[in-house]
Amino acid sequence: MERFQSLIARLKGTRRTQAAIFVCAALAIAMGLLGMSGWVFASDVLRVQLIEYTTLNPATAIGLILAGTSVAFTALRQRPWAMGAALLVIAIAAAKIADIVIGGIPVDRLIFTDLLDSGIVPRPSRMAPNTAVALMCAGLALCLLQTRGRLTRQGAQLLAMWVMLGASFVLVGHTFSLFYFNRFGTYLPMAKPTAIGLQAIGFAVMALSRDIGLMLVLRDRGPSGAMFRITLPLIIVIPLTVGVLRILGERNGLYGREAGMALQVMGNVMVTSTLLLACAIVLYRSDIARRQQEIELRNSEQFSRLVASANPDCISLLDEDHTVLFANEALLRAYRLDNVSQIIGKPYGHLLDNGTRADRDAALVAARDEGSGRFTLCYPDAAGKPRWFDSIISRLPDDHNWPFRYMVISRDVSEKREIEDKVRWKASHDDLTKLPNRAQFQTHLDRHVRQAGQEGFALFALDIDNFKTVNDTLGHDAGDRLLKTVAERISRAVRQGDVVARLAGDEFAVIARNVRTEPGAVALAERIFDSLREPWLYEGRPHECRVSIGASLAPRHGDGAEELFKHADIALYEAKARGKGQIAVFRQTMKSAVEKRSRQLSLARHALSSDFIVPYYQPKVELSTGRVAGFEALLRWRHPTQGVQMPGTIAAAFEDLELAHEITDRMLGQILIDMRRWLDRGLPFGHVAMNVTASDLRQENFSDRLLTSLAELSLPHDCLQVEVTETVFLGRGAEYVERALRQLHDAGIRVALDDFGTGYASLSHLKQFPVDIVKIDRSFLHDFALDPQNQAIINTVINLGHSLDIEIVAEGIETREQERHLLSRNCTYGQGYLYGKAMPALRVPRLLTTFQSEFQRAA
Repeated sequence: MERFQSLIARLKGTRRTQAAIFVCAALAIAMGLLGMSGWVFASDVLRVQLIEYTTLNPATAIGLILAGTSVAFTALRQRPWAMGAALLVIAIAAAKIADIVIGGIPVDRLIFTDLLDSGIVPRPSRMAPNTAVALMCAGLALCLLQTRGRLTRQGAQLLAMWVMLGASFVLVGHTFSLFYFNRFGTYLPMAKPTAIGLQAIGFAVMALSRDIGLMLVLRDRGPSGAMFRITLPLIIVIPLTVGVLRILGERNGLYGREAGMALQVMGNVMVTSTLLLACAIVLYRSDIARRQQEIELRNSEQFSRLVASANPDCISLLDEDHTVLFANEALLRAYRLDNVSQIIGKPYGHLLDNGTRADRDAALVAARDEGSGRFTLCYPDAAGKPRWFDSIISRLPDDHNWPFRYMVISRDVSEKREIEDKVRWKASHDDLTKLPNRAQFQTHLDRHVRQAGQEGFALFALDIDNFKTVNDTLGHDAGDRLLKTVAERISRAVRQGDVVARLAGDEFAVIARNVRTEPGAVALAERIFDSLREPWLYEGRPHECRVSIGASLAPRHGDGAEELFKHADIALYEAKARGKGQIAVFRQTMKSAVEKRSRQLSLARHALSSDFIVPYYQPKVELSTGRVAGFEALLRWRHPTQGVQMPGTIAAAFEDLELAHEITDRMLGQILIDMRRWLDRGLPFGHVAMNVTASDLRQENFSDRLLTSLAELSLPHDCLQVEVTETVFLGRGAEYVERALRQLHDAGIRVALDDFGTGYASLSHLKQFPVDIVKIDRSFLHDFALDPQNQAIINTVINLGHSLDIEIVAEGIETREQERHLLSRNCTYGQGYLYGKAMPALRVPRLLTTFQSEFQRAA
């Protein structure tokens, strides 16, 4: 509150001083204009009745006007204009002094030719010498006032004081008719208006330089200011008064010359004694106050130093030139200095690097102009580790007589900065692989898209092949190890400046700079493939590591980040469709395949959510007797408007593990319910075979869940068979498939190998895995009569089944000829359109009732 009141008082004082300065400027200009008016307007009233104020030398009047103008411009901080007006004043005064000293320089004739040629009476007088000297001093003072140096401005004060004293003598001389006070010898005296104008100019110069020199002492609230304010009027007024009284007394005959001199001596002695006594009293009081202040100051300094030393923040105090005057212990420790002398007296921040110095300079300017500035500096500690300091520079109040002008407080924010950096890093990077995450990658991609016109690039979308299988079979620790391995190898394979990121799960992305063509993208993809060819190890065992890559080129395949991402994903889908470990670069024709896949996935999800998935049953017949031995459950789904649909319309769903598992569960649940109903009605349906995939069998609890479901419905295990294709025996996780099949086999559920002979299975699989039934693929029965090789394959498979005690089922029987050939080779079972197409569960009871008699009549 006190500081606020002090600030208000200072503002009010400043406004009063400014007003006084403008009043002085106006007074000087008014005196000059008044002096010129009589001559310019040729008025008898002005020249005769006001002759004392209007007969100034015109050059003197012009000088006063210019000096007053210079004062006004100085107050308005228009320094160039103020300097110009002051120089004109000096030029006029110099010309007049030269005319007086040398003679023959017609200054008035040169400046006022028209006025003097007009024959005006009375004619203007010449400029008085003391006027010329005073104008010269006033002009010099105003010139010096425009500079910023303290010494030159103090010189301006000295010249202004001489001008004011000279003008004061002139006014006293005019007042008491003491002509030697207002003139040099026999020269003309200085006019009263001139003296008044010069007094105003001198006062204005003093007011304009009130913060330095004599004015600073005069305004000081300490002992020096008090003594100066007491002695200044006495030194000027009393001797002047005594001198005037002596001269007046001698002139009026009150006493003689000797008595007058004695009177003046006694007066001077009394004045001097009085001044000495006043000074002694002031100095004594000042000394007492100074001693008390020194004691308080020492105590305050000791306390302040204790506080500053104990403060963990770095504190330094600077003077006006930013030189360090004080530094606490924390600052010495921060800069690793042994002694305070290494920083005291030095420019603040002289140990900083150039970049930080620029920030420091900006903060110092802000502190000077706005009161405070802030910057961050970095300085290494003893171990070379960077330490960060948040520094605030504050300008100290000017109403204290401190040598300090700025305080700098620097706080060590290294730990806070490290935490913030870690938080920012975690927000933009993946913890596991240390790669940029999706958000950070999006930032990089947006930047590259903006520059794509000048610098093209390729966007790669990468997906680890069989990653879910690794997680399901080896565990999540193995999956994490694989992710880190892939991240490291991709990062090594790409070039410097390329961006590698993990987007989510097993999805990675790469921005490859300056890759504009498909061959360039393929070449970089091959480098990635090469880096992944070496197997990765987990628990001492090698495992295959492959990725599929889709690429889009910018700006060729899109001018936006979203579009490029979409096209790279489409290309990735195409690469996966081609097989594992493939690269595909986007083409417009790929869109239709992706759109088809998207439609199929959407249809599958809709079919599942609406319970449209249903099993259809195709009969399997014992060829030797013609009876129905069982059924194969085939997937169908009911479209709301297009009726029953084949599985091919949702083929993409079987590649989506989540959807595929859900479809299997839905089919299994319906099949078990249908079998329970048939058993409850006493229908001899034999068994139902359902298709399961490798991903189903790799589920940790698939076989347990299946057996549990059978038990819950009290279904015998031999009424259900599982059909698998040869692909379940291939690739990683075959041991899990074997374990699940063996568990089902041991529980009484028979295992059938479907599409035998069309895949890559070897005969060893028939020995390794618990296969009870082999199904001959329909492709071998088609045109078998015309193809001896197909006949040979059929005969071989049937003979192999008999040798290994494996039942044989022939698929795709459509004619009696095919049936007779199979019977001649002792094939056990047959399945195909000859015996019936797949049908809904409601038609199975009728088929079982009528099939045998109908079939025999047809035969």
